[in-house]
Amino acid sequence: MPLNIIICGAGIGGLSAAGFLRAKHNVTVLERGELDFTVNDYGLSVVSNSFNLLERAGIKTENLDTVVMTHVWQRGPNNEELKTMHFDTRARFGGAPSVLVKRALLQKELLRFATGAEFSGAPAKIVQNAKVTKVDPAAGKVWTEDGQVFEGDLIVGADGIHSVVRAAVLGEDITASIKTHDTLTFMAQLSVEDLKSDPGFAYLSDPTTQAGLCSAHANSGPRVNKRILTYHTSPRSLQVVGYTSEKEFSEKFDSAKTAIIRDVPVSRVVEDFGPEFAEGFVNLFRHSQIDAWRIRDVAPLSTWFSGKALLIGDAAHAVTPHAGQGCNVTIEDAEAIGYLLKDVESLDSIPEVLQKFMTMRKDRVAFVARRSHELGNIATEEEKSKEPITPELFARTIYTYQGAEKALSGQMPPAMRPS
Repeated sequence: MPLNIIICGAGIGGLSAAGFLRAKHNVTVLERGELDFTVNDYGLSVVSNSFNLLERAGIKTENLDTVVMTHVWQRGPNNEELKTMHFDTRARFGGAPSVLVKRALLQKELLRFATGAEFSGAPAKIVQNAKVTKVDPAAGKVWTEDGQVFEGDLIVGADGIHSVVRAAVLGEDITASIKTHDTLTFMAQLSVEDLKSDPGFAYLSDPTTQAGLCSAHANSGPRVNKRILTYHTSPRSLQVVGYTSEKEFSEKFDSAKTAIIRDVPVSRVVEDFGPEFAEGFVNLFRHSQIDAWRIRDVAPLSTWFSGKALLIGDAAHAVTPHAGQGCNVTIEDAEAIGYLLKDVESLDSIPEVLQKFMTMRKDRVAFVARRSHELGNIATEEEKSKEPITPELFARTIYTYQGAEKALSGQMPPAMRPS
């Protein structure tokens, strides 16, 4: 039975959901602005647990300009080698690769998935400049700022951390559900050519041979919340990310009501990282504009659905970026709701499907959120009281995921409740 589905948000979660749902249903996607994928473009890791779902759905790797992730390098503050680990999920688990990609190219390919004629089902309808202002979960209605009203059998809230749909589902102000951790990242881009003048970064200079992520801790030690990550985003480019405390940026974020402060002076980054890292690491920030991004997540919610409205991705469970799984669990969500709704026979069965979706997804996402907190040294007191999640347990639980059907049938390691 084809449903009329309204998706709020045309980010990675919304477009992924549109692609998976359109095979059986009529899908309309409401995007608050223009689909300009160059805005806030940055590098992402699309790990095997989600990349295998996209590959099977028909996403074309050649459209993504990716590099395959093969290594993780742990370095000291002077760029000395501490540990080099092979990270090739194809060899380790016999499945899909994990890739590094620019967000803009991934989102563009997901738009093709949602609207391209070569995929099953009617193309999703994308409505741009449709800022959602009100949602009625019981009636299945969505209002936009320009006065339009959309009505459907199901509303999917993929509208991010400040989700209007989440406010409607919970029936309360969502401000308290958004958590900050006195942590930001300074982010900048650089080219592979920029690295070649420093022989100390030779291990990063040929991503066609070996690509991945370098993590370096500060002089004051790995348990201090200050580190620099450098990772490839294409065969020609990298991204550098410096984690540190918010300091004066806390007030700037709050007063501007934004999570991004543009064009931070290089001198400000040098002030923060210069005393803790060798010059080579600090110089990585000198090649492009530097932006400060606030690190946030969403506290566990009592429910992800109400009436005809369901939350997915950051709207339901935004996680901090430390475990590199934010977009991946979002894509898992999209595939899962597509699978669970593919054979829906009546409108009366939708509440049962939504409950099944939340039940199968919630513990898995909590596992990712907890590991992200551990890696970022921002674990809650409750999380600190538990045995830490080991890298091996995390890898086998998360990277081996093969989709909703196998998860439900027990053909793969189940989602694990943190304990």
